[in-house]
Amino acid sequence: MAKHFLGIDIGSSYTKFVVVDSTSAVVFSKTVPTLSRNRQEFDDVLSYVKTTFPPSCICATGYGRKKYETDIQKTELLCGSLGVNSLFPVHKSILDIGGEDIKVMESDSEGRIVGFHMNDKCSAGTGTFITEIAEKAELDISEMNDLAQHSVSERTMNSFCTVFAKTEILGWKFNDVPVEDIARGIYLSIVDRICKLPIKTGLPLYICGGVISYHPYLCQLLSERLVGEITIVENPQMTVALGAALFARAEIDG
Repeated sequence: MAKHFLGIDIGSSYTKFVVVDSTSAVVFSKTVPTLSRNRQEFDDVLSYVKTTFPPSCICATGYGRKKYETDIQKTELLCGSLGVNSLFPVHKSILDIGGEDIKVMESDSEGRIVGFHMNDKCSAGTGTFITEIAEKAELDISEMNDLAQHSVSERTMNSFCTVFAKTEILGWKFNDVPVEDIARGIYLSIVDRICKLPIKTGLPLYICGGVISYHPYLCQLLSERLVGEITIVENPQMTVALGAALFARAEIDG
């Protein structure tokens, strides 16, 4: 009977499930909201996985990794590094833009973390920041990426603070700034924030996380500011859950 291994990334906004087999091939993946009061969807997915792909080991990661009983637990940093390395086994930098923080990692060709930095004291540039600012700007967040690409404006917010940024956005609206320029301006402020982080130069940069899944235009803007190769990994929102699944596999298969 084939072995299967489950990784669960319980993030601030979404919970991601990834199942791999003994060859590390992904055989199942699913995303559900984390903050829903109704846990039924989480329980349904977990029940489906246990019935369809009975896991030999379960690894949890993310903010809520200690809320559920699993076989092992690993940090998001470790899982993100291993997940990216399974796709790109080279010495690299990793940028993980999540719902509540931004992580920058230097990872070697074996997936080991050489160094890292987190902006965990402020939500500037994260998914939460984008959602709150877009709401104040009356922007449909699902349309932001396309809107921003129709602007050439270099207007950007001066503040990284969500509260002050909302005030700044109100000023833009009062001054009838086009919606396309507002969308691009929000992205430019995030790029400014990212560029202040200690991303090691001279290494290929791989981007993962939920934010880049929905806002890939950020990668284009980053490439205009940072020198070097920049790649969005495949299924970037699932990268950390993939790493967790691979840790579960290593726990059993070595």
